Amino acid sequence: MPQPSLFTDAISRASEKNQTRTVLALDLEGTAPSALIEESKRLLREVSDQICAVKINRQLILALGLTHGIDSIVAFAHSLSLPTIMDAKLNDVGHTNASMARAYFRCGFDAIIASPIAGWEGGLDSVFELAKTIRKSIILLIHMSNPGAEKFYSCTVRDNKSLFESFAEMAIQWKAHGVVVGATKPQAISRVRRIIGDLPIYSPGVGAQGGDGREAIEAGANYIIVGRRIYSSPDPAKAAREIRLMTAAKL
Repeated sequence: MPQPSLFTDAISRASEKNQTRTVLALDLEGTAPSALIEESKRLLREVSDQICAVKINRQLILALGLTHGIDSIVAFAHSLSLPTIMDAKLNDVGHTNASMARAYFRCGFDAIIASPIAGWEGGLDSVFELAKTIRKSIILLIHMSNPGAEKFYSCTVRDNKSLFESFAEMAIQWKAHGVVVGATKPQAISRVRRIIGDLPIYSPGVGAQGGDGREAIEAGANYIIVGRRIYSSPDPAKAAREIRLMTAAKL
């Protein structure tokens, strides 16, 4: 088990302070960079006391770029005491993964999501070494939330274990600081929890994809990741508050 990182400490503090397990998936789309930046900051300002971290995926990065765009949003999240996760799903050869990770960390991200399918040697070894050196975090993608993922992640690969269970074992072996398991897969969350012990589980897919936040937490998730249900709401703060209250009993 890895030692607590700056990221895991920060998200724990924010979760305790705001009494929430909600990570906001900031997946806004648009064509005007200045409007996207302003909307992102407005949204963060409105919901900052209802969430404990911010996860950014590639659609926003493609629209804004890392410098003079995403970096300003990351810095703004930090000013609100919210740690940031880059949902990169790194899955390439080692030098390419390391190059992308350096760029994301230089932008200010505290943690990066990576896919274990790339393997260790010549895959993610360089990323984990980089993160360790600069005290950042790597979160491994263990099981996705979309319906089509089930056929792949649940296939049997060895010793009568599913692929996602093997990925969970890799998370322990590689000393990841967390794993991602879709909230739409509560049984998978429970099985992963038995394998990884106290390692944090992040569960996306709550709301628009049909995942139930309370069910995910009862199955063993530490944090739920919510996007469209919050940022597409006419009242994002109210939506975030409802989600926080929905899972408050399990804090």
